[in-house]
Amino acid sequence: MLETKTVSISLLRKYWAELVIVAVGSLSINLIFLSKAFRQSSTVSPEAAAQLGSFVGGYVGSVFVLISIVLLFITLKNQIRSSEKEKFETKYFELLKMHRDNVAEVELGKAGGRKLFVLLLREFRSVLEVLRAVAMASGTQLTRRQEFHISYYCLFFGVGPNSSRMLKISLADVKPDFVNILENELNKEVIKTKVREFRNLGYTPFEGHQSRLGHYYRHLYQLVRFVDQQKIDIQKYEYAKTVRAQLSTHEQALLFLNSLTPMGSNWWTEGLIEKYRLVQNIPREFFDSSTELDLATFFKPGYFEWEEVAA
Repeated sequence: MLETKTVSISLLRKYWAELVIVAVGSLSINLIFLSKAFRQSSTVSPEAAAQLGSFVGGYVGSVFVLISIVLLFITLKNQIRSSEKEKFETKYFELLKMHRDNVAEVELGKAGGRKLFVLLLREFRSVLEVLRAVAMASGTQLTRRQEFHISYYCLFFGVGPNSSRMLKISLADVKPDFVNILENELNKEVIKTKVREFRNLGYTPFEGHQSRLGHYYRHLYQLVRFVDQQKIDIQKYEYAKTVRAQLSTHEQALLFLNSLTPMGSNWWTEGLIEKYRLVQNIPREFFDSSTELDLATFFKPGYFEWEEVAA
């Protein structure tokens, strides 16, 4: 009995507009019987009823034709919306699949997929240590954000015959002498060997990851921006949240580091990283707030998942 009642309520909610139209239409049609032609005496006046019927038929009929046109327009409009949404979702899920494929194809040595991002964060922290040692020895003053910016570029471009050239161009606003010393330190085999063993990387560090990360972030940006630029009526946040759900903690952390550099600045200028909370799952103190960066200072209160749990 309860199930039948639930089904009835569900049908009423689903077809309430159609039921209202039927009720109003039936009432309008039957209002003719309130006319004097039907109530003047015990007999109906054929002439009066015919004249009234012709008038009502023409007038009410026109109203119903107008209503039919409006309903037809609404139907066509809904069909167009459904078609546009279907086209959007087709491309969206294609891009989402391509993103998953990109993650699966990222590999270096014996590591691949999401596990590689764990190693990349370890390598980044090793670059940061070398950079701070060079800065201290050379008396160079850098802000925390500058340290992260330079360290990420060293991770991304690496050092070597071609890599060093691209690295120096990308760090044109940093003192050349400082960049040269940093490059020489990262190029030392003894430091590379020490970092490889200490961080358990399984590959030679500081040789760059441009071929891996460049494609990865270009496509991730394209995917999120594709959702953000839609003009159709969709829940953009929900689609972007599905993208965020594909990102591991270390992927989100590296995305944040990428966004702090000029090459990743569009994540901020277009509001994507804030609007869709793309890095909200980074745990509290994932980056040491006293020695690295305080993530909370980059976002409004309530941005991170750990803030919701604490509340």
